[in-house]
Amino acid sequence: MADPLRKEVANVRKRIDMANRELKPLGQSCQKKEKEYKEALEMFNEKSREKAQLVSTLMELMTERERMRMLKLEELNKHVEFLN
Repeated sequence: MADPLRKEVANVRKRIDMANRELKPLGQSCQKKEKEYKEALEMFNEKSREKAQLVSTLMELMTERERMRMLKLEELNKHVEFLN
């Protein structure tokens, strides 16, 4: 009765060793991909912040341009009124 149990224990240990050998490269691959993901996410967030800053700058420039156009239009309007 001891022999069949010993064989079964040896078989289970062998399968555990095989599973460990399969898990090691999978774990390394997972860690590598997690690192790549974090780097890509960090780069994405950095570019998103850069885009937001650029959009904000563009809005400021457009607002200033519109303000200058309105001032010029008011000057022209005054000039036209003066001529009439």
